[in-house]
Amino acid sequence: MKHKQKRDEFKLRVSGVSLGKHCFSICCDDEFFEIAEIQEKKSDGLQVDIVLEKKEKMLLLDCHFHGKVIAPCDRCLDLVSVPLDFSEQVVVQLVPEVEPEDTGDDEIWKVNENIYELDLFHFVYEAIVLALPARITHPYIDNDTPECNPEVIQKWQSLSSSTTKEDARWDKLKDIKLN
Repeated sequence: MKHKQKRDEFKLRVSGVSLGKHCFSICCDDEFFEIAEIQEKKSDGLQVDIVLEKKEKMLLLDCHFHGKVIAPCDRCLDLVSVPLDFSEQVVVQLVPEVEPEDTGDDEIWKVNENIYELDLFHFVYEAIVLALPARITHPYIDNDTPECNPEVIQKWQSLSSSTTKEDARWDKLKDIKLN
């Protein structure tokens, strides 16, 4: 029941809403990440501010994402705060009848003009996931020292140097001529 209430926060009522601009705000808290099945990430005040402009046969959604996501560092696995601040726009075309193969594309959604509400959960999920860097790491203090857990970095460097020594035996393969 708890998750249903959270999912409902991502449904914007459009039926009966007057023409013009309307503002909404959605908090993407830890429960959002749990529902979206992104267990390794947490919210640190991540919010989506939405300006919905309703026109006769169209909805324009300007979405501004701001806040932070807490995620494990790919280098040391300690938690790191990743700031997010970006905007996305969605254009929703209201049509009398939507064909299953013609629901629009990423830029323009086509939905039935008689819909009651617009569910933005999946859109918000995708926008956040795509905005996160492919590799999440702590920033560097200087050019050579990351803010990572020093014990993990020390262990990682010792394992890397021992592997390099062992790999020297493969250097003889470079001398093989393949003619």
